[in-house]
Amino acid sequence: MSEKIICSSCTGNIKSDRYAKCDSCNRSYHYDCVDISSTEQRCLELKGKRCLKFYCEDCEKGLRVLPEILTKLAALQQEIATLKSEGLRNPECANPSTAEAHDTVRFERTLKEFSERQLRSKNIIVYKVPESSHADSGKRRDEDKSKVAEILGSFNDDCPELQTVIRLEKKRDDQHPRPLKIVLRDSESVLKILRRKNLYEGTAKFSSDRTLQQRNYLKDLKQEVDLLNSIPGSEKKNHQVPKWFPGNCDAE
Repeated sequence: MSEKIICSSCTGNIKSDRYAKCDSCNRSYHYDCVDISSTEQRCLELKGKRCLKFYCEDCEKGLRVLPEILTKLAALQQEIATLKSEGLRNPECANPSTAEAHDTVRFERTLKEFSERQLRSKNIIVYKVPESSHADSGKRRDEDKSKVAEILGSFNDDCPELQTVIRLEKKRDDQHPRPLKIVLRDSESVLKILRRKNLYEGTAKFSSDRTLQQRNYLKDLKQEVDLLNSIPGSEKKNHQVPKWFPGNCDAE
């Protein structure tokens, strides 16, 4: 049985063999949903190397801003190289403390954090899913994928397309199952699952795939709440970590 293909625009099934597939993110679309002419359709269906490329609306927007980002990044790299060169010639400048240098470093870190969050936005981390004891790694992966599909299907009308299902960390000696990283086709599917996770009645737990900065922020936030709750008389206030916080969608 062939794998069901879903249109990323209307979310309906694509029953025909003729459809558009984004050359960047590989999402699929009905021709009618993306207004592709019959001439363009024939060009996209050419076998072998073709000149015409199809990019979905999201990827097209990203491609438009990419040159500007690359230009800024190249300027930053040149500025950093200049600062390093000046530091070698003049030891007093080896550790620049000017506002401009600090702004450059902050911008570079922000750009790196933004890129990492974009990469992780299609991922979900699932905890407490029992591990298979099968000797064959391929069959273990298939069992994990089947379990995840069953779990997600239990509280979602349509189980999203699972791109990848992998176990994180090395296998443990204890009986605690390792977390699973689930890669979906888009970030919208991730948000839909995280918003509906309270409908799930099983033992598995769900979380977004947080960056190190997000995890550290949440850790500091929890420590601050614990400190507030340890102050005499604070029991009445019952301080809690907020369900929503900057850069994330599901604090636990």
